[in-house]
Amino acid sequence: MIVVLLSMLCAVQAQKLALKELHTLHQWTNLSLGDGQALGNRFLPVDLDIEYGDEGRHRTFLTIPRLGMATPFTLATVVSDDNGIVENPRLEPYPNKDWHVPPNNCSGITSAIRTYIDQCWRLWVVDSGQVNSLQLCPPQVLTFDLVRDELIQRHSLPSNTYTPSVSIFTALVVDLADIGAPNRCVGGKAYIADAWGYGLIVFDSLTGRSWRIEHESMRPLSFVGLARSGSSQAGIFTVSLSPSEEEDRFLYFHTLNGFNEVKVSLAVINNETLWKIPNVSISLDDRFRILGTRGIQCESEVMDQSGNLFCSLISLGALIKWEESSNYTADDLRVVAYNPHKIKFVTGLKINRNSQGEEELWALSSDPKLFVGSALPENEVKFQIVGCRTADLLANTPCTVGVTETTPTKVAD
Repeated sequence: MIVVLLSMLCAVQAQKLALKELHTLHQWTNLSLGDGQALGNRFLPVDLDIEYGDEGRHRTFLTIPRLGMATPFTLATVVSDDNGIVENPRLEPYPNKDWHVPPNNCSGITSAIRTYIDQCWRLWVVDSGQVNSLQLCPPQVLTFDLVRDELIQRHSLPSNTYTPSVSIFTALVVDLADIGAPNRCVGGKAYIADAWGYGLIVFDSLTGRSWRIEHESMRPLSFVGLARSGSSQAGIFTVSLSPSEEEDRFLYFHTLNGFNEVKVSLAVINNETLWKIPNVSISLDDRFRILGTRGIQCESEVMDQSGNLFCSLISLGALIKWEESSNYTADDLRVVAYNPHKIKFVTGLKINRNSQGEEELWALSSDPKLFVGSALPENEVKFQIVGCRTADLLANTPCTVGVTETTPTKVAD
């Protein structure tokens, strides 16, 4: 087994790695949230989204989970006047400051951790309800209308779908494909990875119901006898979906410390009644299929509408691509971007459509030392948002993005 893993690792790494110059949208040496909170390394953004408007305008969203009570806001957008600023653009609370009440007041947003923008101009937000692992409020899923910046729906997760102070949500994807045309922009299913709770949460916004799925493949490799702490004990870390046009669709995921990619029929995941049966996952082992082995760790992943699954490689500064229709072997994994200066610890990886309808890949890349409590020099980049049209990644052409075609880049004063 070790020989197989080593050979696959060498095969991926043996590909010619030419430096890929990704577009840097924003980067921060000092991430300040105002109100005197000036120390950038006190805040750790973990997810991002880019919203394109009809006339080429764009907004950048960040989630900044609360690590302490003093964090003034936890869901942010880049100030519109700073859209063209690369270095240290200012942030402001979304949808407004009134939503970011004291963390122990559960009427607002306690600690935003994941976002997703769907095709209906809606922003889905997963709020963990935690402050530094202290469960102050139930986790919730919030849906905002991006045209009016108003709340559409709020759903508190039932107590049987998460573990207080343990569950950490590391991925969110939303699907509208199985909804009929009249209700397409009313409903939607959200799939949420619970890395430290070792499960998947499904929320059906049309019915207002949610359920939990657990399976052995969602647990870390070294689960038995070890505490649920540290990245080595993170379970299901990602969640991606087959393109919406496909008839037979699948949900893909992997654990952070594992080398395997797993797929399961979306029809099985969406069967709420099935998952109410005690110990049903044992009888469904054959539905959770291991596609193959990378021989190397991946962190965040996302699939485009052509069936290309992108994943960032831990500690190697590279982004790989796998085609859904192919085998999952080292020979079928292709490095589409190599840049250790810009691809570091990727906690957010998204596919967003620009104003021309083209898919773009965006990554929130952070210095990994920040996640273990280390301090960095004041002038060193801590966080950066980098992107590229997926067509440019696949064709190995220079990276372009829609924001540069409408927004002049400038340097902060």
